[in-house]
Amino acid sequence: MGLRPGRVGGFRLDIEKTAEKFVVHNYGHGGDGYTLSWPCARWAADQASAAQPDSIGIIGAGVSGLTTAWLLARRGIKVTVYADKFSPDTTSNIAGAIILTGPSYRSGENANIGPSDDAITADALAGFRPFLAEPRYGVYWIDHFQMRPLRQDSRMSESIFLGRRITGKFRTIMVDPNLYLPALMRDLSEMGARFWTMKFTSLGDLARLPHPVLVNCSGLGAGFLFGDQNIVPVRGQLTLLKHQPEIDYSYISRQPGGVLYMFPRRGNIVLGGTHERGNDNLLPIQEETDRQLSGHAELMANFSGIPDINPGQLQS
Repeated sequence: MGLRPGRVGGFRLDIEKTAEKFVVHNYGHGGDGYTLSWPCARWAADQASAAQPDSIGIIGAGVSGLTTAWLLARRGIKVTVYADKFSPDTTSNIAGAIILTGPSYRSGENANIGPSDDAITADALAGFRPFLAEPRYGVYWIDHFQMRPLRQDSRMSESIFLGRRITGKFRTIMVDPNLYLPALMRDLSEMGARFWTMKFTSLGDLARLPHPVLVNCSGLGAGFLFGDQNIVPVRGQLTLLKHQPEIDYSYISRQPGGVLYMFPRRGNIVLGGTHERGNDNLLPIQEETDRQLSGHAELMANFSGIPDINPGQLQS
């Protein structure tokens, strides 16, 4: 179970100057945290380091906070990451963590803001690409399928996978959060960064930190810390299966009963598709677990191997 940090109007990237601090905001990415982690962290790191501060404090230890901290530490800046939870207990640890872009893939709030889809895709893939060579990061290429139910007037020429019409197939990057986040933290420790467990309840707590510049990657916490009324929880629920090495592809299936997705990690297989905006309930719902298990079982009952699809064969 987890609560994505959704935000009405899309993610926030801007600067706020107070009497005590120079604050760079980088939060509200909703279900796009990993896809947007490198593009947004590069912008935040550039703004935070522009004044050449002696040290920078990062608020939040999810993928946005750690990526920003990693970039700053690589520049030789003294970085301290503050959070009440670190990996493996962050929301980023239970994210789907696949790089998907475009209006049909990105969360509704983020579909039409920020850089173009092509720019985000290029920056996201470029950010993760250096980690592909080392298995300890849990970053790897994968074939991804986008599917919808067959139409009643479906033609034989349509590309079919798992009994569904393929509307997209492409090669992308998959991230295993339970390998990637600890690896970033090890890198940060080796670069001299520090980690402090701390729960912030007010701006006064932030004002007392010994850094002239802060990068706010607090996610849902930005709602009460900075009075952002646009922050909204988006509930997600996952079902985890045992790892199966032969499952080397991922898919998202959009159908009348709701979205289903399957992402294979190095340690398990993730089944999901829950996206309940405004619901902050962290208790698992049995009906949703049943929907995921039965829905994926129905899909896999139609398994007949992965088709080799050319882009020109895809139906819109």
